[in-house]
Amino acid sequence: MSRPITPSMDYRKRELAAPDTLKASLKSLRSQKKKQNWTFDVGYTTAMDFEIDEITGLRPPENWLDKAKEQNAKAKAMVKPSQKQMFLGQCVAGAGQFSWLDQNGVTPVKDQGNCGSCWAFGTHGAFEGSFAILNQSMINSSEQDTLDCSGEGDCGGGWFAFQYLIDTGSADESDYPYTAVKGACKSGVNRPYKAEAWGYVDSTVEIPSVATIKQALCEYGPLAIALRATPAFQAYTSGVFNEKDPGDVNHAVTLIGWDDAKNAWRIKNSWGTGWGESGYMWIAYDSNKVGYAAAWAQAQVAQVCADGPSLLAYDEFWFIDNKKYTNNAIITSVTFNLPKEMVVSVVADATGMVAKGSSVQNFITGLHTGADPNIVFTASLRRGTFTTTNQHVTIHSSYAKKLPAGTHTFYWKVWLSGYTLQLDSGTLTVLAVPCSMGGKLQVGRGAVSGKAGIVTAQDEIITTKDPENPDEFITIDRPAGTY
Repeated sequence: MSRPITPSMDYRKRELAAPDTLKASLKSLRSQKKKQNWTFDVGYTTAMDFEIDEITGLRPPENWLDKAKEQNAKAKAMVKPSQKQMFLGQCVAGAGQFSWLDQNGVTPVKDQGNCGSCWAFGTHGAFEGSFAILNQSMINSSEQDTLDCSGEGDCGGGWFAFQYLIDTGSADESDYPYTAVKGACKSGVNRPYKAEAWGYVDSTVEIPSVATIKQALCEYGPLAIALRATPAFQAYTSGVFNEKDPGDVNHAVTLIGWDDAKNAWRIKNSWGTGWGESGYMWIAYDSNKVGYAAAWAQAQVAQVCADGPSLLAYDEFWFIDNKKYTNNAIITSVTFNLPKEMVVSVVADATGMVAKGSSVQNFITGLHTGADPNIVFTASLRRGTFTTTNQHVTIHSSYAKKLPAGTHTFYWKVWLSGYTLQLDSGTLTVLAVPCSMGGKLQVGRGAVSGKAGIVTAQDEIITTKDPENPDEFITIDRPAGTY
């Protein structure tokens, strides 16, 4: 029968009631701490209720480095560089410190119980991190599914099981709950979470360099790594773990960040929150073979628009913001990230009035991805007129555009001259277009190809092809613009 590692207990209070044998073990560890200049504290963690062989179990395959070279050759063809670029925007390998925990890229600490399934938890830790970053959504994938069905190991140990997540995928924890006992593989279970690719950080060495691991963390997100877990590791409560045990690796964890001031990695363990710093550890760069066989996973991008429109960005303003304009200007803007290429719908809506000037006045409003206030997408261009004093007129624009994966900004603009426009309240909203409404289709353009040219007799504005996107048309306020 499985036993969880995590009760909610205080280390000191727990130690006061500990058996004499355990108190003796802690006394011995504290003696070693003084002799070996350890920079971490030990205590009666909940992991110490188990023999260490019960809660470790990583077993490197024979000739795993040779197999790593083969795997990385396959991964090179499978990995999607556009997704890696999204990660690089949040993480800089040359920074003094970084943690994916601060970027919503780490799922909560889990508890493997008295089963040597750390290999499955290390696999899922990296995979869930990649999924969270790419899809901006936390999932709770099923380690039990991997334990029962992957063929990569059991409660006696195993190795990283990323290939199972590519070939089959993972169920949700709620559909395939963890029992800490290997059972028969369940068929007919929905497995919605899949990986796209996986590989090793460096297939030429057992432990990649610090710089190489940092770069991989930035490119792929949290990593699955191996290390040597010992009685001191088992009793860790805080500080920077800096034991130098030369023994073989036996445990898998998730590496999530670093701090050069500490000369240490930040890792997430699978021994529950009753171990370490609520389940986490600072471990010195050169401690206990940390980083051994470091591996990454790239999750598949989920169907963002599977269940209807998804809100990507939103901004609002009120009349108390006192938005007034006397010439061409940007009303507001929104920035958002796309995990994959898709169509977005942008809607701008407000009301306004003439705050200063005669009552009969015209305006133009529109949207664009560039910050120049004198350029809008032609299809988003809307005209309006104030005809009477104290008249409040709707100022509205909308646009749909297919965008690549990455970070994007939309600007809402207004063109006017000769009077002062005051806005009441308004909103700027960006939605992911549902697949059923054309999210995977080309967008119709706002002007017919070959018809660029002057579109008003007064020669006030000109429509032409966008130099960066030849299939798209933009309109420029010619008197105010630079074209």
